[in-house]
Amino acid sequence: MASSNKRIRETEPLPEDFILIGKDIQNKSGRSGAPLTEVRAFREFFGTTAVVVAKLWSLLSQRDMIPEQGRTNHLMWALFFMRTYPKEGVTCSTVGGSGGAIDPNTLRKYVWPFIHAIAELEPVVVSSSFTLFCMNIPRVGSPYLF
Repeated sequence: MASSNKRIRETEPLPEDFILIGKDIQNKSGRSGAPLTEVRAFREFFGTTAVVVAKLWSLLSQRDMIPEQGRTNHLMWALFFMRTYPKEGVTCSTVGGSGGAIDPNTLRKYVWPFIHAIAELEPVVVSSSFTLFCMNIPRVGSPYLF
């Protein structure tokens, strides 16, 4: 997915970078609340913590899976979309943050490639022991549920 015209970062983004991007998307730029409240708001909006998002970016970057011209805010758009799965217009209005609504074509250009790249990480981030554990969980109606 890499190309010669993709912007190369000198350093990996930190969780704090994702918190700032998240605050902009949530229209909370310049405002800060209690740290635990900020963490909760981020997790409610994006479905995970900034630490996990930074690790996700790192995994995508190490495997050269960041979509062409993809930036950190585009990854955040994809996480918001996967967390809420709203209508396209709602997503465009929301992820534009303080900059206003984005074009639907721009949304599709970045969100879906990031979603596909994240999905390709499944073998890396889901352990086979966890998969086996999930397969052995008793199902509803099983005589082994207590």
